[in-house]
Amino acid sequence: MESKHLLIGRIGEDAACGYLVNKSYKILHRNFRTKFGELDIIAKSPDKTLVFVEVKTKNDPSRVRQMSPASYPQFRQGFAENQSAFLPEDEMTYSKLKKFKKISEWYANENPSLVKNGYRLDVITIILSDPPFFQHYKNI
Repeated sequence: MESKHLLIGRIGEDAACGYLVNKSYKILHRNFRTKFGELDIIAKSPDKTLVFVEVKTKNDPSRVRQMSPASYPQFRQGFAENQSAFLPEDEMTYSKLKKFKKISEWYANENPSLVKNGYRLDVITIILSDPPFFQHYKNI
């Protein structure tokens, strides 16, 4: 049986793929495993850039109700004031970012035909609410 943590992560990755497809990205791989670790999503952007996506998901619908992107800074400030609460992007630590970069570089070097238009690293954060709230950080 899948743990709650893994289930939330899988739901987040499914939602991120849907979000990207709606933005005209083409999904190439999901959960791509290497000897260094795993890449959540590998996609091609509409401009044909290879995009590596790390997905971070939180399930906290009590804190998010119909949030708009414009209200996100105030929401983040409210989280910062509550030291026990973290946003999904807070999970992207320096060591996780370093590992993400290493795995992405390895993949790009192994697949030069896919990087003709370059590549970038993105993070998509999702707060599972009704509706879910997405934040897409490009070229981190």
